[in-house]
Amino acid sequence: MMQIVTSWNLANLYPSARQAIEKITLRGYNAEEVYLTGELVARLSEKKVPVLSVSDIADTLCPTKRDLYFNKGKNKPKTKTTPRWGRTAGHIVEKFLFRNFEDSSNLRRTNSYRGIRQRLDLFSQSYLASNQSNFRELGKLKIRPEEDPSWLLNLLNLNGRAEFGLGFMHSRLYRRGTKEIDISDVETNITNSLAINPKKPLEIGINIGVRPDFRISRLKIIGDIKTGIGGFQDRYLLTCTGYALANENEHEKSGDINFGIIYFLPTRHNSDYVNPISFANIYIFLIDDRLRHWFIDMRNLSYEIISKDEAPAFPEKSKLKDCGPYCKYFEYCLSQGLPYEGNRASSN
Repeated sequence: MMQIVTSWNLANLYPSARQAIEKITLRGYNAEEVYLTGELVARLSEKKVPVLSVSDIADTLCPTKRDLYFNKGKNKPKTKTTPRWGRTAGHIVEKFLFRNFEDSSNLRRTNSYRGIRQRLDLFSQSYLASNQSNFRELGKLKIRPEEDPSWLLNLLNLNGRAEFGLGFMHSRLYRRGTKEIDISDVETNITNSLAINPKKPLEIGINIGVRPDFRISRLKIIGDIKTGIGGFQDRYLLTCTGYALANENEHEKSGDINFGIIYFLPTRHNSDYVNPISFANIYIFLIDDRLRHWFIDMRNLSYEIISKDEAPAFPEKSKLKDCGPYCKYFEYCLSQGLPYEGNRASSN
């Protein structure tokens, strides 16, 4: 999380992005272009379909969003889902990052790499001891060689060292009174209540209680932590876009969000030859009208899908490679005749 602070301060994007920001028109309070219309509003008002969350709309693990229908659809079947490594590992990663970030402001500063390593080794040991049940559960969910709880803990330890080192660098470079952000400017789900409650959830199509992973209100930034395998995916951008629209709907112009930040950390490696150590990747992007249009299109599509009498069809043959054992509905789709012939899967 401290990497977010140093990355933003080094990039200093606002001077070069002001003209692009001025062109954003699809704010969450722009009723004419953002709100749901016609039959979709009626279905929500009459409670024929539930109000969707940002993740319902943005997550597209299944190419045809069958998983959304199984979860929220009009005639959703009774299905038995299978817990997956990815979701459990994601919770472990988020908890580690937030705890590390929360503790960092109270730690005695160190002046050596050795000190940073020792500090994070102790932190990791303490974290493992207090989260033994989560790691045991993770071990039970292992179905592939790359799903290794010990490897994940080591990855978190090394990333924690990098985070603490960047925090130390920030403390040396930061000067109060400047335009740069400080670590204290980052609001997280641990240290603050970040629940967003759209004023008109039935019209914007996003439910109340939306909780982004972090926000930097002063710079109009909202962010999300992503974990998985295979690196960054375009769909990750949709999550921050949905949070931005919801925040703007609740707070109107005072709640404008201009930038999104994705903090991506792998939870398993995807190499047959080595078990690499990957440090977190930070993706900073402008939430412009292209992304907002995309989210609105996905929102409308999602409501159309859950309003139908039946679940969407299986993906086209060319997209079956996107199915796989990382999906919690994988076994159910197999029982329904999914013509799956591979062992590849998309990221969590």
